[in-house]
Amino acid sequence: MDANTLILTLAFGSYVFGFLLILFQYGKEPSRRIPFWVPAKFLQGTGSLILYYCDIRSPSPLNLAADALLLLGCAYEGWAVFNITGRTVSRCLHLSTATGILSACLLMITLPPPLRLSFNFLIHALFYILPGWALLRTAERKSLLRTVLGYSFLLVAGVFLLRGLWVLIVPELSFAGFGAVIGQIMLSTVYYMMLISGFSMLLLAKENSDRELHESLLEQQGILETLPTGLAIVRDRVIERCNPSLEQMFGHASGTLTGKNVRCLYENEPDYDRYGRMIYAEIKRRNRFSGEIQAMRHNGERFWTWVEGTSIFSERSQRHAVFSVTDITLQKQQQELLSRQKEEMESATQAKNRFIRMVSHEFRTPFGLLTTSADILDRYWHRLTRAERTTQNHRIRDGVQQINTLINSILAYNHSDTESAETAQERVDVGALCRTIATDAAAVWNRGHSFQLTIAEECGEMLLDQVLFRRIVQNLLSNAFNYTEPDGGVRLILSQQADTLMLEVADSGIGIDGEDQRHIYDEYFRGHNIGTRRGLGLGLSIVHDAVQRLKGTVRAESVPGKGTTMRVVLPVVT
Repeated sequence: MDANTLILTLAFGSYVFGFLLILFQYGKEPSRRIPFWVPAKFLQGTGSLILYYCDIRSPSPLNLAADALLLLGCAYEGWAVFNITGRTVSRCLHLSTATGILSACLLMITLPPPLRLSFNFLIHALFYILPGWALLRTAERKSLLRTVLGYSFLLVAGVFLLRGLWVLIVPELSFAGFGAVIGQIMLSTVYYMMLISGFSMLLLAKENSDRELHESLLEQQGILETLPTGLAIVRDRVIERCNPSLEQMFGHASGTLTGKNVRCLYENEPDYDRYGRMIYAEIKRRNRFSGEIQAMRHNGERFWTWVEGTSIFSERSQRHAVFSVTDITLQKQQQELLSRQKEEMESATQAKNRFIRMVSHEFRTPFGLLTTSADILDRYWHRLTRAERTTQNHRIRDGVQQINTLINSILAYNHSDTESAETAQERVDVGALCRTIATDAAAVWNRGHSFQLTIAEECGEMLLDQVLFRRIVQNLLSNAFNYTEPDGGVRLILSQQADTLMLEVADSGIGIDGEDQRHIYDEYFRGHNIGTRRGLGLGLSIVHDAVQRLKGTVRAESVPGKGTTMRVVLPVVT
């Protein structure tokens, strides 16, 4: 093959490889492309093509253009190798090199032919040395392919250097004898370089990609193994890969979750189907999912997780996704506790507001009575008869008694609410105590009712908490008198059988509606049929609390419109 044919082959091969590179890099992100490579091949091809149509020995504008394009092509190929080996080529170096090459070509056209040829070959040698040096200097990434390609560049550089020095030393034999042999060798090495460099550099680029992929996988593995959050890659609802944190979270041994269907993370099939449809529908709609999922550990324990997922490939959102899983059981428990506390606080606030409203309402009447009577006595004292003064004094005493009753009820309720569960028992005559309490209560609340008090003789001494017993009797009698008309009757019966003390308070009053009977021991509850009768709705709540603390029972029997009977049974402690 003669020199011209070889040069034409070089031109054609450079163009073909340049087009292949365009196809190879088409559609890739700029960061994944190899810069300078495509221009290098087209510059080399164009330079070789011009060189094919002109005489290398005679200086001309075409020779100048061919030399400039070939040198620029060699420089660009060197910069492509620099990029592959991890070195960057600054814009300043790129432009200054191009300027230097063009200046050198302008200088060469002024030189005599032998010196011009020698200078041209020596510059070519420099631009083949640079990529060879770059390939062989990367010791940490050295491979056999990189070594062979590096020495190949140096081989071509050596041939160009020898050719340039021969022309410089023996100019008269530049194209004859040994000079002709070196010329043939130079063309052959350039052809050889064209054949191997392109595909070798493609392989180097792939080698770099493989290495970067391997390093990326190692980094991912390190992240997966150290990440405290559970992480899983799921394909077709099968765990393709997961980290140790996920296995520990679900109580599985290391390496046992990989390859299993995610069904093993749920308690039952309905949960698996329901959560699966919800997660993948959201990923399909928004390309991501985040939400609370109730899962199951390997030992059968249910717990709450926060799951975030996204599709790896948008076109396969139903098949290939990655999920992060965080155990939020403790947070859920704290959230539920806070919710309960909030509800309790709201309930307590509502109860307090109800209490304040009722207290305000109940105190308004007796205070108004006191104010009115005191004002009458103050203004009209000398005009009032003795009987009228006595009436006003009775009204004042009644008002004071009502206020005292209200205060005692509130204090008794607060005391029962905050007092310890231990009772202060002492030996008392329960019959005599009950008679005293009942007599005092009747003197305060009896407004003309017929009151019957029956205390069995067998009710003698026993251990009893007097305060709690007094609360029970006083509140039951207070309710009985308050909800019975003055022409009605109230009776109290106290009896004892063996180890049981029985207290019964009955009235012929308005009774309790059937629906209301379920709530009579609730705080602040008042029946629907009480009308304008005053009260705080605390009496039976206080009774119920006192009876419980005395380890007894209380039961109500009532017929609306006919009266109510309250029966209290207490254990006898002797």
